[in-house]
Amino acid sequence: MIIIKGIENIDIDFETSITLGNFDGVHIGHTRIIEKTVNIARGYGIKSVVVTFDPHPMAFFGQRVDLLTNLEKKNQILETMGVDFHLVMSFNRELMMMDPEVFIREIIVKRLKAKYVVVGYDYKFGSRRKGDFELLKIFSSRYGYEAYRYDKVVVDNMTVSSSNIRNLLKEGNLSLANKMLGRYYSVLGQVVKGDGIGRLLSYPTANIVVADFLIPKYGVYATLIDIDGKIYPCVTNVGVRPTIPGKNELRIESFIFDFNDDIYNKNVELFFVQFIRDEMKFENFDDLKNRIAIDCEVAKNILDNLK
Repeated sequence: MIIIKGIENIDIDFETSITLGNFDGVHIGHTRIIEKTVNIARGYGIKSVVVTFDPHPMAFFGQRVDLLTNLEKKNQILETMGVDFHLVMSFNRELMMMDPEVFIREIIVKRLKAKYVVVGYDYKFGSRRKGDFELLKIFSSRYGYEAYRYDKVVVDNMTVSSSNIRNLLKEGNLSLANKMLGRYYSVLGQVVKGDGIGRLLSYPTANIVVADFLIPKYGVYATLIDIDGKIYPCVTNVGVRPTIPGKNELRIESFIFDFNDDIYNKNVELFFVQFIRDEMKFENFDDLKNRIAIDCEVAKNILDNLK
């Protein structure tokens, strides 16, 4: 997959099948759209292009956006899906104010050479968000492309959307969030040296620093960790460690089962498989240690029974 940052850097002289959107999380609704785009391209012997936007439009307007996938993770997913090109367009005032027909003519047709355009049911574009699938259909014959729309996907009576998944993760409903994602929610991070308290408790942990990802509800999780391409089972605490005096900064700490390697400064991916319990404050370290032992057994049982 070729990654292109900025519409000014694209040089396409071949026909394409494209889709456009933020695709944060690349959830099961997104994957259907992207798969359709890729399958059309393969069927007609042309190239597939996924167009995303940076920054996220909500962030451009000053709203806080906890991302489900940063650019690195999004690229990983898109590449596994067989996408030929990922174009990351700058979301700016010029793009926001562009007349929808101008966007279709100048970007979709002239720059991207699109012969097929696939969008989701709620895709909007252009000035005042006046552009939508209906407008794409209206101009399709004039500009020589075909437009397709995918209807919303519903899981457990809830629409699959990035915003709903964010809320579910913040609420601790990992099961439904993962079902909507079609995979385990994961974060990319780096292992750094901690304060050694886990080792004192006989449970040495990997302290993982994460940026640009939504942090799920504070608590304990059954998790998997990818280290240098190999997956290891682990139990992870997300939170501020209320039992430890004077420590109130967010930590993501994973105890990796049957693992003793030095992984400081390594980049890892942490997969959240199942929520076990809320973060708790214990009366003393003995109570904390005893509960960690229980959490480990619960996590091992969950992970041993994965299909």
